[in-house]
Order: sequence, then C-alpha cells, then structure tokens
Amino acid sequence: MDNVFIKLELTTVHGKLAGDPSAPLVLAIHGWSQRNGWHTWEPLMEPLAVAGYCVVSVDMPGWGDSPALDNLPLGGSRAVQVVIDIMNGLQKSTAILMGKSWGGGVAIKTAVAHPERISKLILTAPALRNLDQLPHIEQPVLLTWAEDDPVIPFAMSEPFISAVPNIEFVAYPSGGHSAAQKNAVDFAAKAIDFLAK
Repeated sequence: MDNVFIKLELTTVHGKLAGDPSAPLVLAIHGWSQRNGWHTWEPLMEPLAVAGYCVVSVDMPGWGDSPALDNLPLGGSRAVQVVIDIMNGLQKSTAILMGKSWGGGVAIKTAVAHPERISKLILTAPALRNLDQLPHIEQPVLLTWAEDDPVIPFAMSEPFISAVPNIEFVAYPSGGHSAAQKNAVDFAAKAIDFLAK
C-alpha cells in the first residue's frame, strides 16, 4: 500500500492506496472515534485491490495524519463536500463509497446529494439520524451488521433493510461495531461479488 496526500482547499488529506490508481475508485471512510482512521478499512483493501479496484482509505480531516479544516466539527454538508473534494483531488468522476458508522452516514448523505458521482455503497453499521433519507438512495447498497454490536444495536438494521430500494444485507453473529472488518475474509468475497453485479 502506498501513502497518498490529497490536496484540498483548506487542508491535505492523508490516506493509503491499494491497487491500480487508474482502476474504479473505492473510497473508504472511517468512524467518528479518534481511534479511527485509514486503518479502519485495512482488512478489505488488498482483497478489493486484487479484484481490480483502486482502494483509497483516508484519514478524514481532524483524524490521523489529516489536519482539521478548522475548530468546527466535521459534520453534515461539510463532510459531504470533503468526500467530493477528495474524489476531485484523486481525479475520479465517480466512486464506490465504503463507510463505517459515522463514515457510513457520510457515505449515505454524499450518495443522496450527489447521485451522479456515487455508483454503489458498502456500509457497516452506518450512523444516520435522518432515516428519511433512506428511500432516496438510488445506488445499490451492501449493508452488514453484527448481532453483538454494542454501539449501534443490530435492530437498527431493520429501517435500512425496509426503506433502501436496492439493498443486500449480511448479518454476522459477532464482530461488534466492526462487522465488515472482523469478518473480513467472508465479507470481502461478498463485497467483490456485489461490485461485480
């Protein structure tokens, strides 16, 4: 994996890249806790790269090696704009977004706001307050959740399954708040099949 530094207007975003930079982009976004960062998605990066994708997992501004934009929290439309700016910095017109928890919520908001830029979503236990957005997701979604998630209960998967028009759901008995990562061998294969459709 290679380090990448993506210049934005107000900061530089650090990430790791696996795969051919000219291949379709899978952009991975971590959760809110400060212990998160590009490494959140490390278990899935190489399998997806081998399958023919350019996988970039970033430290969002204010996490890891990416300086914050300012003293304000990175939320809502600002986080969405950062995702679009990262894509522009990577010179990619479209991307598949992969998001965990807070990053899953950011991925959903970006997909709804910019449907022409986002082709598919891969989500693990996404944190989303406004569930009214779910029916407006036009892209195919692969969602996973662990039954023992202590942060966002497994029951919260039900509104997603019911409301998202085009969704595939994978449940795991264990994995905590990191269903995709803790079940990476199995989930990577499912993600590759999903992306090939």
